[in-house]
Amino acid sequence: MRIGAVILAAGEAKRFGKNKLIQQFLGKPILIRVIEAVNFLDRVVIVGKYANELLPLLENEIVIYNPKWMLGISESIKLGVRFFQDYDGILILLGDMPLLTKETIQKIISSFKESCSAVIPVYQNARGNPVLISKKLYGDLMSLSGDIGAREILKKRNDVCLIECGKEVIIDVDTESDLISLQQP
Repeated sequence: MRIGAVILAAGEAKRFGKNKLIQQFLGKPILIRVIEAVNFLDRVVIVGKYANELLPLLENEIVIYNPKWMLGISESIKLGVRFFQDYDGILILLGDMPLLTKETIQKIISSFKESCSAVIPVYQNARGNPVLISKKLYGDLMSLSGDIGAREILKKRNDVCLIECGKEVIIDVDTESDLISLQQP
């Protein structure tokens, strides 16, 4: 089974106020930590507003510039679907989740079965990310518009598989205080 990782890094980071993905977390930029969690998969990084700041970090990555980044997350997801259209599924990762690990990613992927339209990690009943989406839903993903991700499609389906994971699947960095609190021992 071929799974491609789509790393979403095109956003504006309004609440953070600047490019949060280049901020250091335990000695590395946040985005690099996310990439390292999926370095065993074929992957693409979708960039947008902060493309010029991110490109120096991404010299060894396949990068797609999303010229419509201001229209919302759906445009980046569609670029990822097009890139991996021949794959069995795509793992959609948010670029601001520095606690993700290879082990968590492997757990999500190993839970993927033919009967699952998607695999969603959960922590204490809260749905998290990254989400693994079957090729069966590529058409639905391509019909998304605006600042809407796959959640809208998935909440209507009864063939979504849930996998219990650690809290790393629900923790992202939205503000500077989020980053500071994550770095506290």
